[in-house]
Amino acid sequence: MSILEQIQGGADLRRFSLRELEQLCQEIRWEILRVVARNGGHLSSNLGAVELTVALHYVYDLPRDKLLFDVGHQCYAHKLLTGRLHEFPTLRRAGGLSGFPRRQESESDAFGAGHSGTAVSAALGFARAARLRGEDYHCVALVGDGAFMDGPNVEALNDAGRSELPLVVVLNDNTMSISKNVGALSEYLNRLRSNRGYWRFKSRTAGFLKRIPGVGPALHDAVYSVKNAVKSLLVHGQFFENLGFTYLGPIDGHNLSLLIRNLSRAKNLGRPVLVHAVTQKGYGYKPAEEKPDKYHGVAPYFVEREAAPAPGFDACAGQTLLEMAAEDPAVCVITAAMRDGTGVAGFAEAHPDRFFDVGIAEEHAVTLAAGLAAGGAKPFFAVYSTFLQRGYDQIVHDVALQNLHAVFLIGHAGLVGEDGATHQGAFDLSFLTHVPNLTLLAPSCAQELAMMLRWAKDAPGPVAIRYPKAESAAAHNIVPLQKGDWQVVSVAHRAQAVVFAVGSMVGPAMMAADTLALEGLEVEVVNCRKVKPLPDRMLEKYARLPIVTLEENAALGGFGAQVAVRCAQLSLGARVLPLGIPDAFIPHGTRAQQLAGCGLDVEGICRALRRLLGADNPKDAQEVGKD
Repeated sequence: MSILEQIQGGADLRRFSLRELEQLCQEIRWEILRVVARNGGHLSSNLGAVELTVALHYVYDLPRDKLLFDVGHQCYAHKLLTGRLHEFPTLRRAGGLSGFPRRQESESDAFGAGHSGTAVSAALGFARAARLRGEDYHCVALVGDGAFMDGPNVEALNDAGRSELPLVVVLNDNTMSISKNVGALSEYLNRLRSNRGYWRFKSRTAGFLKRIPGVGPALHDAVYSVKNAVKSLLVHGQFFENLGFTYLGPIDGHNLSLLIRNLSRAKNLGRPVLVHAVTQKGYGYKPAEEKPDKYHGVAPYFVEREAAPAPGFDACAGQTLLEMAAEDPAVCVITAAMRDGTGVAGFAEAHPDRFFDVGIAEEHAVTLAAGLAAGGAKPFFAVYSTFLQRGYDQIVHDVALQNLHAVFLIGHAGLVGEDGATHQGAFDLSFLTHVPNLTLLAPSCAQELAMMLRWAKDAPGPVAIRYPKAESAAAHNIVPLQKGDWQVVSVAHRAQAVVFAVGSMVGPAMMAADTLALEGLEVEVVNCRKVKPLPDRMLEKYARLPIVTLEENAALGGFGAQVAVRCAQLSLGARVLPLGIPDAFIPHGTRAQQLAGCGLDVEGICRALRRLLGADNPKDAQEVGKD
């Protein structure tokens, strides 16, 4: 029996020797590799955090103590150490384990997380709740260095440092978030990591003092304040101490003995402590060590092969931006630590002076785009839908209110598959359609996306273009984008209903129309590629028919709701059936499974149209077709 098979929690870890725990780390690594190779998932970050996670479970008593993950894509080893080994092969599959911490999944998952900037705030909340309730437990926030630079974490550190509560923040410093970290805080951490003089002095001094017979350990502790002074001199400042934290580190994040010793000390101090552990992303698997950004999040692959991303909308956006930049020196690109995920890495290499990676700081990125636009540049902010939520106030106040020409390229819009509820792009249509001055577009294929990008470059005012995490559908006969134009893509000579489809829903709507035609039901399909503003003349044209709206977005407050409101304002008396994502958080699974579960696959669309037309089965449909 392997060591991993004998582990159900931290108490089991403490039965094994240090050498056996090191063997356990290797077993955990290979189990992560085995499952991620088959299911996909976050690889590099999890491989780099194995020793750190084992040490945390060794020192702290979960679930009584609270371990919180920032972002959560470092939690696979945590799942394996908390009784979920036999379920681990279901990772990211429908009905199986989530790829992120999830409170409903285990008592040991103290707080759910999929976005950065949460762990320190929530851990401080736990610590304050424990004091209020007279309870006694320890709170630990495990934060990657990319997330550490997120604005909410800085705010939380400022609050926590003055609290005097027993809160430990563990900084997992691997120099990466998803893309390479940038900015002044990143440079500060680089200085801490790389100061060999401090490391040598600390190691030699500690060893010498402890070897003095009789008084060594006591003398070591007595001169701790002197070491702090030397540390301040050699590492160029005491940023964390000035916030109120006791700083321990930097330490080797793959040295179990050193980690256990420092985490135990942090636990016993009973006040705010920051433990700075330096790790290597992808540690223990050479391809991920060499290309940590490429192996950050991967589709299923065989371990001996490299992961190859499928072509899609992101690649099209990146290529089109490169072409536009060659023609127009005002074109520039912003990203928030996502240059690879959003497809703009090529732009960064070709035009470094026009590429701005701001780190995990979406709010800043939006206002930076506003400033660039006000200064005469043409900024394109490439961002995932789920992360753009964080910049909503800046979109309203800094961009739209001033009617500035910034373009938002919103990738991963709609259902995103195995990453699950925290990453679904289910709300961007809902929170953008009501923003004044904003033009909102949704391409049905990569060819249409390229056309929209070129149109948006010189369009007046702010523009948002949203597209899915999917390979592009086959191009259909795309006509040039004109103001207010929608495009009829499936014509019915005796139309009994019309489908207004947005973006990724155009292809399934066309297939549904073809299926229903064989049953005698004639349905017209319109590609509603300009979601805002709505074209009144198209609403007036189709108001006599039952209207079904299709969107890969929350049905509440989404495109369908806007159509219904506008039809009512125009007194059209139209019958509108909005179909979209239901009022629920959609769990992880494949994107196809999620679409089917929401009734947004071809079968679900056909089913809804049959019900609407009173033809719930094909035989009924044949009869309706004869009328």
